[in-house]
Amino acid sequence: MTVGLPEDEQRELDDIEQRLAEDAPDFAAKLAKAPPRYRLLPAARVLRLAGLLLIYVLGLVTVMTGVSLSSPVLVALGAAMTAFGPVVMIVEAWRGREKQDQD
Repeated sequence: MTVGLPEDEQRELDDIEQRLAEDAPDFAAKLAKAPPRYRLLPAARVLRLAGLLLIYVLGLVTVMTGVSLSSPVLVALGAAMTAFGPVVMIVEAWRGREKQDQD
């Protein structure tokens, strides 16, 4: 691969590359491979994470609203959302993974 170096520097680089390939062929082969591309999260996983965050934040907002209004019902509802919403989503994701493994 030409990098746009002056001719003499390119020759030196080619010589170094050739010597490396002769002295350590396994290492040279690893260096010649392109690095793995960054894998993006699948869209379903991103949506699941966004939903998890949304449920958690809504639960916290509900708790804060219940505290400011002195409403034990809202505090309990918000605490339940904050505690059990993520647990339900995680269990559902786990069941979906088990179902995929069985198929």
